Amino acid sequence: MARCALVGFISACFVFSNMVMADEVIDGEKPFTGWHWYNEPVNKYEAKKNEKPKSDIADISKMPIQEQVKVLQGYTKDALATAILYPHDIEANASFQRWQKFWTDHAGYFSQAFSVAQLKYPDLDYNLEHSHYNSIASLESAKQQSNEDKAIQKIAENYGLFLFYRGSDPVDTQMAGVVSAFAKAKNISIVPISVDGVVASTLPETRPDTGQSKAMRITHYPALYLVEPKSRKYEPVAYGFMTQDDLATRFMYVATGFKPNF
Repeated sequence: MARCALVGFISACFVFSNMVMADEVIDGEKPFTGWHWYNEPVNKYEAKKNEKPKSDIADISKMPIQEQVKVLQGYTKDALATAILYPHDIEANASFQRWQKFWTDHAGYFSQAFSVAQLKYPDLDYNLEHSHYNSIASLESAKQQSNEDKAIQKIAENYGLFLFYRGSDPVDTQMAGVVSAFAKAKNISIVPISVDGVVASTLPETRPDTGQSKAMRITHYPALYLVEPKSRKYEPVAYGFMTQDDLATRFMYVATGFKPNF
């Protein structure tokens, strides 16, 4: 009986001593918290999923406007390249579509702002001077023709026409007929000059070239020139073939110093 009590005492002391040793070993370490699943490592993604994500897009508001556009275009190109290279990445494709929508929306905003600006500043509205509506086309055409007629009349007061052509060339003779009809319709004096000695049937009053083309340094035909008899000044109006309508427009350009009409 005493032997059993002694063995039990020794065993108790052994266990107690081991417990002390264990305490000494884990002193300063993380406390024991129970079953192993309590101490499983925390998933970093799970820990951060509730945090507000940080945007990868830099703050461009303080950049010059051209730099802002370049940065945004860069993001758009990167998104497109990623979506193309990784077609199975749906998020990448969605990212590009968002950038695409961004630019489309801003294009729409610009279009609306364009209209608002024209309402605020009517002088910017092209339609006020040159309507693009079909119902106004006939009025625009009549206005254009009136301006051309005025320009031609102004020129005809002080200038005449010299037409240099080759009677043996079909394009030249075709142009000779156009100029002849144009001069008669607009009451402009004309002096036709054949550089090869062949006279066009539409211009029987043609004169031979006796050095005029060389003196005026004309090298391309047919050539139509305006000539002021008093000052003997001259300037080209047209080279090659041209219809009467185009010829009338050219006269208006010459009369206005080639001022844009658009």
